[in-house]
Amino acid sequence: MNIIGLIGIFVALALLIILVYKGVHVVVAGALAAILVAVTNGLGATNGYGTIYLSGMGGFITANLPIYLWGGIFGELFNASGAARSIAKAISRLLKGKKEHTGVLTSILIVFIAGTLMSYGGISGIVLMFVLMPLTLEILKESCIPRYMAPGILLGALATAALSMPGSPQIQNSGPIQYLGTSSMAAAVPGFIGGAVVIVLNILFLNWAANREIAAGRVFLAAEDDIPVEENAALPNPVAALVPLVVTFVLFNLFKIYIGFSIIAGILAGILLFWRYLAGVRAILKLLGGAVASASVLCLSSAALAGFGSVVQATETFGQFSTAVTSIQGPPLFIAMFAIVLVTAICGSGPAAIGAALPMFKDTFAAMGVNMSALHRIAAFSATTLDTLPTNAGFIAATGLAKAETRQSYKYVGVCTVINTTIATAVVTLILTLAPGLA
Repeated sequence: MNIIGLIGIFVALALLIILVYKGVHVVVAGALAAILVAVTNGLGATNGYGTIYLSGMGGFITANLPIYLWGGIFGELFNASGAARSIAKAISRLLKGKKEHTGVLTSILIVFIAGTLMSYGGISGIVLMFVLMPLTLEILKESCIPRYMAPGILLGALATAALSMPGSPQIQNSGPIQYLGTSSMAAAVPGFIGGAVVIVLNILFLNWAANREIAAGRVFLAAEDDIPVEENAALPNPVAALVPLVVTFVLFNLFKIYIGFSIIAGILAGILLFWRYLAGVRAILKLLGGAVASASVLCLSSAALAGFGSVVQATETFGQFSTAVTSIQGPPLFIAMFAIVLVTAICGSGPAAIGAALPMFKDTFAAMGVNMSALHRIAAFSATTLDTLPTNAGFIAATGLAKAETRQSYKYVGVCTVINTTIATAVVTLILTLAPGLA
């Protein structure tokens, strides 16, 4: 194995992590890290960056821009109209009953139910983080949960089962379809069991941790620049607010309509239902412009990580390493899980890992007799494991939105989105290994 090339890959990965952590935009950091990999592995800077890196970015954008773009617009529509707040408040009323104040467990459940509903309805998970963080802080304030737990609670809801369970329109579940020829409901039973495992583990852990923090006197502290919530603002009916989400889910899963068109249909339904809350055509056009700009940056950021993964994938060193990994003796599905988790760690992004790992490993695992539906579900779960390390752009953004410190916030994010997701991935893989007929 090329020792210099291997060192180059690990140094480039460390450089990528450090640069992003220090605030360098991931598009710049990804390019620099990719060039370092290319130079140390004999690919050449020009070929590595100008051909392999940019082609990897382009392939990712082609495959995933519709989800980022239309999902971003969908999220802005729910935010601007108050539909997201309407759903959250309805769930809150339902769970609180006649209680005057929201309890710790109830607060966590509100965020999880609202986040999962909207994720399943087609709103991009990254966009939902921006939509739901203000609501999450409001809910946590009422139950005294420290604000530094907000990233863990919100990402525990959005960046785990909501991405990987059967039927989800998020990239982790919809992405494998184009590479494996499977369906959004592939390996449904193991997938729902795995989703239930991570949801239950997250809720139990967060409830225990929040009560422990409160008992120690660490409670929610207001920030000077917190934006006050307008309590008397007119909101759409919560049932009407759910309709666009149901439209997207049904079109995508039951009628097998292309995900981009399914989300567009949800957007059109939302505009019709929320028209009176959107302040006219000019406001809608402004909303569209802002959403397109934000979604484009988010897509380009993930594409940069996919491009970096493409350069690593193109090296002889990684080819040798991949051969060694796939040559390990053992259950093929666990080998598949390990390989995709590895690529997820290298890419630092679940969607990027899907785009890099499945084209690379599909034929190898097919030759090993792996069922493609089983591979789909394992890939979807594996892509939610090591994608949220402390340098993850989504975690950094969530911490900023919550006005919290990284050192206080990450332990909750890490348990929910790394440890518990890995446990759930292992559960799904074990079920499919012991009961291959469930694929």
